[in-house]
Amino acid sequence: MLFFISFLSGVILFYLFDYFPFSTAAVFICISTFLTLRRKALLILLVALGIFYAFVRISPANDPSDAWKKELRVTGRFAPEAGQLKNNTNIRTFAVDRAFDEESGEEIEELSDEEIGVFTDYDADPSEEYELVIQTGSDRSRLNPGSIKGGRLFGSVIASSKGHDVADTIPGAFRRYRAAINNHVSERFKQDSAGLISAVTTGERSYLGEDIMDAFNITGLAHILSISGTHFGLFSIMLFGFFNIVIKRLPYSILQRLTIYMTPSQASAVLCLPFMAMYLGLSGGSVPAVRSFIMISLFLAGLLVGRKGLWLNSLLLAAFILVIWDPDVILSLSFQLSFIAVIFIGFSVKKKDAGEKEEGNRILNAVKNIIRLTVAASAGTAPLVAYHFHYFSVIAPISNLIIAPLIGFILIPLSLISSFSFLITGRYIFAPFVGISADLSVALVKFVSGIPFADVKIPAFPIYLCILFYTCFLLYLIFGKSRKLLVIPFVPFMIYAVFHIFEKKELSVTFLDVGQGDSSVIELPDKKTLVIDTGRTGKETAAFLKYIGKKDIDALVLSHVHPDHSGGIEYILKKFDVKEIWDNGRIEYPQVLGISGRHRILERGDVIGQGLYQITVLHPYREFYTLSSEEYDEENNSSLVLKISGEKISFLFSGDVEEEAETDIAHLQKWLDSDVIKIPHHGGRTSAGETFLSDVSPSIAVISVGRENPFGHPSPDVIGRLTGAKVYRTDIDGAVKITGTEKGFSAGTFRDYMFEKANGFEKELKNLKRLFIKW
Repeated sequence: MLFFISFLSGVILFYLFDYFPFSTAAVFICISTFLTLRRKALLILLVALGIFYAFVRISPANDPSDAWKKELRVTGRFAPEAGQLKNNTNIRTFAVDRAFDEESGEEIEELSDEEIGVFTDYDADPSEEYELVIQTGSDRSRLNPGSIKGGRLFGSVIASSKGHDVADTIPGAFRRYRAAINNHVSERFKQDSAGLISAVTTGERSYLGEDIMDAFNITGLAHILSISGTHFGLFSIMLFGFFNIVIKRLPYSILQRLTIYMTPSQASAVLCLPFMAMYLGLSGGSVPAVRSFIMISLFLAGLLVGRKGLWLNSLLLAAFILVIWDPDVILSLSFQLSFIAVIFIGFSVKKKDAGEKEEGNRILNAVKNIIRLTVAASAGTAPLVAYHFHYFSVIAPISNLIIAPLIGFILIPLSLISSFSFLITGRYIFAPFVGISADLSVALVKFVSGIPFADVKIPAFPIYLCILFYTCFLLYLIFGKSRKLLVIPFVPFMIYAVFHIFEKKELSVTFLDVGQGDSSVIELPDKKTLVIDTGRTGKETAAFLKYIGKKDIDALVLSHVHPDHSGGIEYILKKFDVKEIWDNGRIEYPQVLGISGRHRILERGDVIGQGLYQITVLHPYREFYTLSSEEYDEENNSSLVLKISGEKISFLFSGDVEEEAETDIAHLQKWLDSDVIKIPHHGGRTSAGETFLSDVSPSIAVISVGRENPFGHPSPDVIGRLTGAKVYRTDIDGAVKITGTEKGFSAGTFRDYMFEKANGFEKELKNLKRLFIKW
């Protein structure tokens, strides 16, 4: 056990060194000193071996820009996913084996084993390898809190050729089997049920819609959608029991000969292993699946040699094998959640076995054990889940008690037996029962997820709380004797929550990076939330609202009809409870959105709010019409212009107004004066005139603009007119947050919150500071 821990610690230290070189060196010295004093100097060499191994295996990452706006020659396979033609588009997922710059011939290692979106209009066999020449697009990454850095790469196919048939290899054969099962399931069952069946059988989750994924998250059943210990454990128990029964009922003469060499349990263990290996192949070999396969295999091997237990050694060996295969896996959230869940479950069982004896009703004890294991896994993974996904499932113990057995004991065995039967005979033998159990599971998940307060939205918090939690838990495992000490890991979260609840709220605005578009989230002093514009998709806005723990929007404000400002309204309405929708009265909505009863038209002179903040409408008014004959210009000039004023700071939101509208509101000089302005029309040359900017007289100017946009925004002329203001650009700085303070206001960008590789003590100090701050 110490061997594995030492080696894995070395790998972790290697990754930490890039960001905390001095701190990591200090930790290594402390570990070495401690081990030397304990006369375990050999373990120091194992820690050093882990560092050296990671150093040798990890190659320097390519600059992401190496893959943008280039012709690439890529080899790989099209993914066998139901979502390959989603939303009436011809975008398919292509899994890249190797990629080369067509012009220079240099290999782009960053794309190896990655997935890219490919625009293509032909069907492709996922069991075959293809070589494509693609023209990639521009940088689509978004730099927002709650968003993943590095947008997915997309490209259009220029040329293609079919490579060799990869089905004759073992991985190729399993890819073909998975595709066959997924295609049959998607054609045979309802959409959500098919998605669930494919997820638990082949590990393919692309069939699942976003709504059903959210429902599984809310109910705390998301772990079921990732093939892991639950699936392998149930499958192995089923197989072991079946083989054990069959072997014991063999003719006496055969059984007598067999037991000369091994017991029926040992024979059953041997027969289980190839089926478990086949399930691993069908599952796609995800991290939780590999970890579970290794642990189950070690358990079966233990039966063969007459040893049981040693679960922690098995877990650490599984981690060791995965890290040896790919050291980067240690950074994977899937890896972290999977192993943390097993560790907490394992120690909860160990503590129980050491201190309790089960008495009384077996059914009641079984229920208690299920609840115990669910609570242990949920509590152990809660900090990481909350940090990355910003929710905590309150209903998880109940849903795991009711729905998990239905999926685990009925759906998974039946779907696996049917899948193996389908591959061998072409018949999906238990289809009716699989369909019924899947339909019932989906219905129950949707019902339970709709229960009020089924989950709690958790706003972002600093990462140091997670570090303290797991440090305190580790100390409890080493030194703790009383269960009362288990509350200690949660104390930092409780203290932080109290301070957060009673913290004085100030007017705060986050200008999001939505590419070539606009979206801002305003947090008002009375804890209300406004959203001004949605960008093209609304997904960046939704991700940020989720990040700050919001499930309601008090008012969604649309400056005008153009899709780069209002295109995401449908997505936002679907994901959040929007109480009111404000606009300029010149937007027509589809009836399917159902906005009647909460629609409010704003016009010049309207004032909303009082006391701590005030929202004033400066443009347009009912009689305003442009002189331009262009509908595009008319819509821009009819944009809502709002001023939001707090106690110490004021913001001017100017939509896409151009010169004509700016002239029309010039006489409102004292009302235009603001500390911060959202520059109109992404800094285009027809907006933000000199007179207009002089009237506003901003200290800060924010330009919401897409990277490498084809319009040349922002115009150099506009930038030249902003010499007296601090300029932030979402294409360079990412999201920008400006908050009122006692002394006026503070400003920060997403890049200020991003950890960066430290090549000196000053940068390491900044990274250490980032451990204690949040957006």
